[in-house]
Amino acid sequence: PAPSIRSRLRDVALDGDMLRLNFGIFTLHAVQLAMFAVVPRWLIERAGMPVADHWKLYLGVVVASFAVMVPPMIWGERHGKLRPVFLGSIVLIAGVSVLLTLEPSGLVPLTVLLFGFFAGFNILEAVLPSVVSRLAPPDAKGAALGLYNTTQALGLFAGGALGGWLQARFGGAAVFGVCTALLVVWLGLAAGQRRWPAARAGRG
Repeated sequence: PAPSIRSRLRDVALDGDMLRLNFGIFTLHAVQLAMFAVVPRWLIERAGMPVADHWKLYLGVVVASFAVMVPPMIWGERHGKLRPVFLGSIVLIAGVSVLLTLEPSGLVPLTVLLFGFFAGFNILEAVLPSVVSRLAPPDAKGAALGLYNTTQALGLFAGGALGGWLQARFGGAAVFGVCTALLVVWLGLAAGQRRWPAARAGRG
């Protein structure tokens, strides 16, 4: 008989590699929301940038990061090297988080760090759902992606709540200290992942 919805959900929920990926999307979005409990204030206080101009900075670093993310993703997909691209992106974000614990001042340092964050973030944001979908059993893709999306939403909530609380009680450096710890845990878990998607043939 065909497996029940409950059994398919249980199988993907308890799969070791899926657990690693779900922890990853939780961490990625928790760190993002926690960061933005701190960065807007720092742009005002440490870079002298009015709130009305923040969108220009965000737009610039996001667009630039999109341009940078494409080559490593194409290389990883075509050559079956998603693992080093994936792990390297976590290392990049963790490095940014470590530097932010030093509470840098000035528009240029904060812009460079935001660019580094979004370069890693955009790669992981694109790769994670693709890996989940390609590794999930064909009859359980819906269950796998449902769990993935739920974990992502929990990460958004946890990051916003925890980041705001830490910022209010202990300051921005504490926020990024906790973010760094989460990212290091994720890096260790991701390094132990056993299955990665095979290479995709290039076009032309």
